Amino acid sequence: MKKIKLLAFVALVGLLSACGEEAKPTPKSIDILLDRKIVKTINAEIGDSYSLTAQVNPFEASQEVSWKISDPEIGTISEAGVLDIEKEGEAVITASSLINPNITTNLYLFVAEPVQQTGVGNGFTAETPIFEGNEGKNEPLEIYFIEVRQMYADAIYIRKGNVDILIDSGEAFDGTYVNKILKDKMHDNRLDLLIASHSDSDHIAGMENALKGIELVSTIIDYGGAQSGSFARIRQSYIDKGASYHTAYDCVNYNNGITDKYYLTDEFTLDILDTGNYLQNSDTSSASNGHSVACLFTYKDFKFFTAGDLTTSSEADLLKREDLPNVTLYKASHHGSNGSNSQELLNTLNPKGVAISAARYSTSYGIAPSEKPTKNDTNLDLAKGHPYEEALERIYKTPNIMTTLDVHWNAVNGTMCYTTYGEDSYTFQGSTPLKGYYDLSKTDGKGVWDDELQDWENRVTGEENKKFHETVAFKARGYEYMVEGLIQ
Repeated sequence: MKKIKLLAFVALVGLLSACGEEAKPTPKSIDILLDRKIVKTINAEIGDSYSLTAQVNPFEASQEVSWKISDPEIGTISEAGVLDIEKEGEAVITASSLINPNITTNLYLFVAEPVQQTGVGNGFTAETPIFEGNEGKNEPLEIYFIEVRQMYADAIYIRKGNVDILIDSGEAFDGTYVNKILKDKMHDNRLDLLIASHSDSDHIAGMENALKGIELVSTIIDYGGAQSGSFARIRQSYIDKGASYHTAYDCVNYNNGITDKYYLTDEFTLDILDTGNYLQNSDTSSASNGHSVACLFTYKDFKFFTAGDLTTSSEADLLKREDLPNVTLYKASHHGSNGSNSQELLNTLNPKGVAISAARYSTSYGIAPSEKPTKNDTNLDLAKGHPYEEALERIYKTPNIMTTLDVHWNAVNGTMCYTTYGEDSYTFQGSTPLKGYYDLSKTDGKGVWDDELQDWENRVTGEENKKFHETVAFKARGYEYMVEGLIQ
């Protein structure tokens, strides 16, 4: 009798234990993380090593997974998710739930030979590109619109493997942040192309700080004219080290054997577009907005148009002189000003995405911001300043944008990265804004300071990857009418 009771007790314990296991949620999906961020692809070099983790969803489900690589010759992956790269090529990393092996996720691995520059060409032909060597054929083109810290400023960093490009640098204090990004992203200490769009301080005052520690520049293109000041001095220092220097005026007029088309690599090109408004070297007037350098970058089927603070009158001149193609990505000129971004230009380019480079407006223009919010901050809910309503109305009337609604803005999306492998498309990744903004509708339209937090209440978070029309700021400005009938 005692033996029967003991067996019954053991069975009951086993049943309760089994019930406990069944009580755990069933795995639904898996995300692969690198440095706590979800990743879908990795562009690696031979010898690289990565520590991957798998997050099984929901979080309460068993987190145990198995790892597999489709081609063990390209690399190995341990039970703990440590990936070691050994050979050039492509492979798929798969993480599978141990509880339910049917729940899996894939990570795509692209491995190139270590990037290395062997020389610098003049860039005039595909056979003599500015970058000579292995720039990283399997690596994507990345365009970073670097978040600036006040209303007006531009700083764009472009990377294709070991090819590095900087367009403008923001104000002086923005340059320090630009420099951090360059140091983090660049493979070497050489900038292959430096472009200064025009002479306004919110575009070039940050050059000195941005280029600190950057030893060499291969090619410099700027707005021309008789220049002085810090940028002219910095530019000359790189020319003395061997940098080629061309003005936009000389490019479009083919002066001194120069061209308007530059090959960064045999597949990645830059066209300097003719607006008819570029300054000659002898011109003493400043290169203001209308003199901005208009650029078209092409990588296979992907095209990117950027033109500093180009005005509507200069846009009209550009349309008369150039047969412009449809583009994949368009930088809103002059930070989304209503004096730029004409409907004719937008319809002609017909971009699939629009990037707006501007920050939350502040009255302390030209003054370095603090790292933390202060009680002197203004326009907390982004109600004022760029981008302006009339310009946005035109942007949302552009045929492709009416379909994609793919408009992003630094003030809500932080530093924005557009990535492409050469298709007429891209993936978007934002970052947590440094400055941020606040939902004042919850505090009767007034900023409420919290001494304990040392911040305003109601900071808006979690919008870094949202399109502009999906954000609190869009609604706070009363812009919903622009997308009525466009949202399915």
